[in-house]
Amino acid sequence: MKNIYSILFIALGLFSCQQEEITAEDHLISYDIEEVPVTEDYTVGALYVVNNWSSNIEEVPLAGHYLNGDEEAMKQHILWADSAAIDYFIFRYSYPTVNADNDILSAFLNQNTDSLLNFALRYNFAQMNLTKENTLEGQGKKEDFIQSFKDMIPYFDQPTYQKVDGKYVVNIIAANQFYCDSLELVYHELREEMSALGYDLYLTGEQTGWTPPARFEHYYFNALDAVTFTNMFNNAWYDRHVFLPQSLDQHWQYSKDYYMDKEGIELIPTVAPSINPKISNPNASTYIIERDTNFFWSILNVAKKNIGPSRTIIVNSFNDWNFNTQLEPADSYGSSSLQLLRNQTKKN
Repeated sequence: MKNIYSILFIALGLFSCQQEEITAEDHLISYDIEEVPVTEDYTVGALYVVNNWSSNIEEVPLAGHYLNGDEEAMKQHILWADSAAIDYFIFRYSYPTVNADNDILSAFLNQNTDSLLNFALRYNFAQMNLTKENTLEGQGKKEDFIQSFKDMIPYFDQPTYQKVDGKYVVNIIAANQFYCDSLELVYHELREEMSALGYDLYLTGEQTGWTPPARFEHYYFNALDAVTFTNMFNNAWYDRHVFLPQSLDQHWQYSKDYYMDKEGIELIPTVAPSINPKISNPNASTYIIERDTNFFWSILNVAKKNIGPSRTIIVNSFNDWNFNTQLEPADSYGSSSLQLLRNQTKKN
């Protein structure tokens, strides 16, 4: 018996020596990304974040190191975004309220006097401290949750508030962690009460990164209108790093069909021109995606290939310097990211 195993091992060794070296091109998802022509404008939203200027940031913003809510910086940001044909900024809206959020929203409304951009809100419920054991209803916060949307009405009443099919767009951060005893009932009551006031909602659930859609479908079905994956890039998988556009293409195709076929929920692709997780966490083991024209071109065309009914693409972000995902111009690359975004999403 030992001789038989010895012969098998020798044979396998000889066979393996005769094989050609395996290269990256042999990978299952090694294929070229093709350009999707812009035959109709895409709607582009950009996340606008609260910034804390880390000493690890190497890029030098053309607008300088501004404070959150600085109106001169906001004025310049609106002009830059308009030059790239960005349709709307998406601002965080926290419950309970956070001063930095309010300052940024006020600066935008004060400086967007020419209505160059629309805007929408990203609902942040993190301070509610929801867990599977301490749910929204269990903490007696359901009415607070619904009231917080009613508190948004002054923003909804702004002529530049973003809508889809006449419905008011609100993103929900970490929607897959919105722990309720009866999630469907909570969303149903929210929509019913807001509709009674004349405000139909278009709710988009943000999930940090891609997972197989069945994992969190119970947080979305009979609840949301759309799903997006906020962070496409912060991972430590080598093959996903090397073939990131192709990986996202496969993920988005599968998720788009799954959500739409089963529940009529739209997938909204989220893209970024680059990312450096080590700015915020120098010990991060995840990969850096350098700012590269070919990469951003590829990821935008993957997004266009997998677009949903509203033809919306979200960019994360306009100004998150702590992860180097910003579109905002810097000394090293100027406005090149903004220009590429416009060229790939607008007809003119």
